Amino acid sequence: MNELNRESPLSAAEISKRQEIPSPFIYRVLKKLEAADILAIKRGARGGYSIKLDCHDLTLYDVICAFENTFLVIECMKAEYDCCRNRDIGCKLHEEFERLQSILKDEFRRTDLATLFDE
Repeated sequence: MNELNRESPLSAAEISKRQEIPSPFIYRVLKKLEAADILAIKRGARGGYSIKLDCHDLTLYDVICAFENTFLVIECMKAEYDCCRNRDIGCKLHEEFERLQSILKDEFRRTDLATLFDE
């Protein structure tokens, strides 16, 4: 995302080279970001990936959600998770994880990508 903020469109190979990240990994990352409607891809000789929105409008939470369909700090936060400690009476630990998860979500939503990029 940082590379695409500086210059776009860029090919996956160019991003891989600049960031020194293996290209198979970069391809998987770019596909997820494209599927989440964060990136656009233009085919052809002058094509490549580009960021669809202004980076002030994209948050760290948006990017995290592109990779995780749920944002959970721990597995027991899943709706379908059956915790023996949380069936009949509320589990204090579960309640604390819910509180922390809410704080993390809020903080990630407050952090726009523009503030994280190298300028």
